[in-house]
Amino acid sequence: MGLALPPPDESLVRQAVREVCQRHPYDLGVLRITYTSGPGPLGSVRGDQGCTLTVVSMPGRPWPASTRIHVSRWPRNERSPLAGLKTTSYAENAVALAAAKQTGASEAVMGNLAGELCEGTGSNVFVVVAGRVLTPPLSSGCLAGVTRGLVLDWFEVQEVSLPLSVLATADEVFLTSCTRDIHPVHAVDDREIPVWPVTAAMAAQFRANCAADVDPL
Repeated sequence: MGLALPPPDESLVRQAVREVCQRHPYDLGVLRITYTSGPGPLGSVRGDQGCTLTVVSMPGRPWPASTRIHVSRWPRNERSPLAGLKTTSYAENAVALAAAKQTGASEAVMGNLAGELCEGTGSNVFVVVAGRVLTPPLSSGCLAGVTRGLVLDWFEVQEVSLPLSVLATADEVFLTSCTRDIHPVHAVDDREIPVWPVTAAMAAQFRANCAADVDPL
């Protein structure tokens, strides 16, 4: 694992998830699993009291049918030791997302230091170019999102290094995440994208696949 932590006990994780879901049976909810190195002293040194597992939930909210994204002026560092890892270091994402919301967007999409398309603050990014569905490879520094993985398994998608500028020319753009599923993008900053036939078809099939198997992983 990228953070050099011992792997969590999967049976314990599943038990905790079941208990939280039973106590809070939301019609639409959000679940977060956090696994850390445990209590430690002030500073960067890890403690020796063992790891901690926390499972929390909250009510969710449906996303609108499509969304606007903002191209962030801040890049992801694809050479960072945290590149591609989902950690509790949310400050960078919070700053980028706050700036995006000031423009009326629901997500900030970032490039990396090489000027390539990378990811959103809480989503993966896909584009449709001449009928081909493309997404950045993990080497771009993006997170290996759960929904991203399902889209790669279920659809014909190519992982390709793309310039950040592809967002200004792509025929369609969509985001994926565990709360968004496949979410069409109708605008990239001031650029409107009025139709998204490929994205809409994929989103419908994605919903059908998830309805057929609530635990597709």
